[in-house]
Amino acid sequence: MVGRMGCVFSTIEDNHIHHINNMMELGGAEISGIKLHAAIDVLIRRNHIHHNTMGIWLDWEAQGARITQNLLHDNDVPEGSIKLEGGMESQDIFIEVGHGPTLIDNNILLSRYGLRLATEGVAVVHNLILGSTTVVGAGTDWEVDGRSQRRYTPYHIRHRTEVAGMMTILHGDNRFYNNIFVQYYQVDNNESKESPYYQVVGNHVWDEYPTYDEWIARFDMDVEKPDMDKLAVPHFDHLPIWANGNAYLMGAKAWKKETDKFVDADTEVTVELVEKDGFYELETNIYEILGDYSNGIITSDILGKAFEPEQRFEERDESDIIFNVDFYGNHRGVSTIPGPLAK
Repeated sequence: MVGRMGCVFSTIEDNHIHHINNMMELGGAEISGIKLHAAIDVLIRRNHIHHNTMGIWLDWEAQGARITQNLLHDNDVPEGSIKLEGGMESQDIFIEVGHGPTLIDNNILLSRYGLRLATEGVAVVHNLILGSTTVVGAGTDWEVDGRSQRRYTPYHIRHRTEVAGMMTILHGDNRFYNNIFVQYYQVDNNESKESPYYQVVGNHVWDEYPTYDEWIARFDMDVEKPDMDKLAVPHFDHLPIWANGNAYLMGAKAWKKETDKFVDADTEVTVELVEKDGFYELETNIYEILGDYSNGIITSDILGKAFEPEQRFEERDESDIIFNVDFYGNHRGVSTIPGPLAK
């Protein structure tokens, strides 16, 4: 499924999308189960997406886009296939060169590479993620005539298509709440977190990024005559990260600044997707490992606004989102647990 601008305000739901480009007959960009440019206020919900070279790819202007209640697995280059020159790497969800707000919530992501976030302004809430987060702080600039050139991409008037401005990607401005990260796949390379093949799971990839308080303090907001040379450094630096209430299992690594988290590096995790009479069940011991750990309900007020467009993480009609409904549509209690399931 592919769209460019014409996909704005669309709803893509209840589809079975599978075995796309398995022979690698097409190389270069744009090959994915769902590939959209300018997914403004697009809702991608309750889809089963598997055995594609990529799962979902939102490129440019994913402003107001929401990816929710989807099952993604086995989205990788098929074993034995020949990867064509210019081909793009594989993952469940790829958000590229946007400014947000882009919302990824209540999904089950089971592929080796879970998220590719060459972008900013993303909220990741109540997901189960077995794969790594890749291309962190990279993938947004171009090498032109031997020099690295910043890419300027548009952001829009809130919930409209008119362009409000153009801006480069500073990276960061991301939120991670109430997810489960599992180091399910063995790490078999030494790639850096900027690489599409980075394999260590968890939010540790944002360790060098500031909290909001650390970030805003560098701008000397209360100084009557600020030093402009001093302010130039944070002006071009990474945007802040928020993370809380996440669970990290079997060696998945937490963000070093996250205070409320659950970590169990020792207990072996089992996760098996089983088909029964055309329906899928997840057989896992994850919720036994979590025990009594719980956290709070996430809302639009907690997520706040994406930095560049100054737009809230909210519904398309500008109403609040309260994340009290899980992958199946079941309601969470006042006290909830990490991951896409209410219980």
